[in-house]
Amino acid sequence: MHRNWANDLKVDYKDPASPVVGSELVCTSITSTGNGTGSTTDPTMAWNPHLKFYNDNRGYVNTKITRDALTAEFRTLDYVTTPGSPVSTKASFTIRDGVPGLQA
Repeated sequence: MHRNWANDLKVDYKDPASPVVGSELVCTSITSTGNGTGSTTDPTMAWNPHLKFYNDNRGYVNTKITRDALTAEFRTLDYVTTPGSPVSTKASFTIRDGVPGLQA
């Protein structure tokens, strides 16, 4: 897929009031070819409010897992086609124990 996504998972996506039952973290590959554009929007986000984050840069997700929460940092590189790219955190989310959904 070579994209970053952070999404809430719902019982029924057709019902906006449907409860959130989980979270999904999708990360890109740091070693794939192509740099990405840096975009943080995808056209499908406009009609899918459960999609909380998108990015097409290469990178990885750094996670910290404790008894009470998981924190995910989407770390991205401006470019992978040449050495020396700076690394930055494009977005960060927390998933708390017993609290469905992503918190920015």
